[in-house]
Amino acid sequence: MPRRGALPLLLLAVGCAAGLGIRELNGLVARGEFAQAAVRVEGAKDSYGAKNALLFELDRAFLLQLAGDWAMSNTVFEQAKRTAKDLFTKSVTAEASTFLVSDNMRPYYGEDFERALIHVFCAVNYTLLGQPAEALVECRQVDFYLKTLQADFGRKNAHTEDAFARYLAGLLYEDAGETNDAYISFFKALEAYDGYAKKYKTPRPEGLVVDALRTAKALGFRDEMADIKNRWGDAPAVRGPQQGELILLDYNGFAPQKMDSFFEISVTNGWVYVDQLKAGSEEDAKVDEARAVLRGIAADKMIRLAVPVYQDTPYTVRGVRVSAGGAQAVGTLVEDVGAIAKQNLKDRIGRTRAKAIARAVVKYLITQKVSEKVEKKNNGGAGRLVKALLQAAVAMTETADKRSWRTLPDQILMARLPLPPGAHDVTVDFLNGSGGVARTAALPGVKIAAGKRTYAMVRSAE
Repeated sequence: MPRRGALPLLLLAVGCAAGLGIRELNGLVARGEFAQAAVRVEGAKDSYGAKNALLFELDRAFLLQLAGDWAMSNTVFEQAKRTAKDLFTKSVTAEASTFLVSDNMRPYYGEDFERALIHVFCAVNYTLLGQPAEALVECRQVDFYLKTLQADFGRKNAHTEDAFARYLAGLLYEDAGETNDAYISFFKALEAYDGYAKKYKTPRPEGLVVDALRTAKALGFRDEMADIKNRWGDAPAVRGPQQGELILLDYNGFAPQKMDSFFEISVTNGWVYVDQLKAGSEEDAKVDEARAVLRGIAADKMIRLAVPVYQDTPYTVRGVRVSAGGAQAVGTLVEDVGAIAKQNLKDRIGRTRAKAIARAVVKYLITQKVSEKVEKKNNGGAGRLVKALLQAAVAMTETADKRSWRTLPDQILMARLPLPPGAHDVTVDFLNGSGGVARTAALPGVKIAAGKRTYAMVRSAE
């Protein structure tokens, strides 16, 4: 027979099984200890659990990229692609008949924008590895993925277009001499950034209009050039024909993290949400059981619930400046990951809240029925004990689903610096909110070829 106090200790152990905490992880990243962070994540695999296998793969793959192990990063990202696709496919078929299952109990298959970023980061890895053909495969894969979302899941909250993915694809296609694909990607990026400006307050990056006009001109697309100028204005070329260009990506800040947002609702008012949701055949019986109990419940009986809400993670760096050979360029925002995450959650929070209410109401009423049976069969004390235990179990499973890709940056900045051919010692200044230099990094001996682009990546997380 278990000793007294065993149950509270068991519940405490479950609550502390989170493993590697976000503060420790962010601390390692802020200090630039990327390889150590990747090792810590790998060592904490068991604490992620089977339902969070994708999150383990995403965290590890991204940290490996930051650590410079781009080949292994892509190996793990490829596994993440398979995991996300498999789990998403299963979720679509199971979603309609499992509303009584807490979101925390479901395998995490990733947000729409997170799955798009997998391809973006893979393309960056291949580019840094000097494997342009493989990088273009990722560009085509993200194009197919976005088209699939647009065709099959064009709901309001779906991240059906990714401006930065289009922008980067255009650069990589042009680097490979595939001018037509480059033009298409640049044009789609221009349209996507119009959407970004409305939804996320992300302005169109400087240089993108120049890219679209340049590739349209190379293809002899006069009408398209006129359309671009009419919609987005004209822009002069900033790079001479014999110059090369440094493209610097800065993964800046820490993505916001999900927290619990608590609210209360009466059982009677909550029942409206149960009637609005379609239960599967197995759940119909449970809903009918709950409906039978509802008549005997006080109308003002309250249930406490939680839904997820994003909370910003503070950081200091707000900009990046790159300089070499007397020239300099300031980075522009190309992907506001945090804003996208918040809007993605905001767009679906109504459905999330409705499901949480319906699920909690049905579970609460079923616990009432079970406890009543125990009370009749045994005595009042046993019934009250069973009710307390069941309600505690329901409360534990009704916390908000706060899972997300923890290692993502808050923003992705891009600095484009035209340079003459040769080796350049590059200085990267990370700027604070007032424009002062918070930290400086050096990229020595960066090789620039005439008419070519060279790519580099840094991480700012102060």
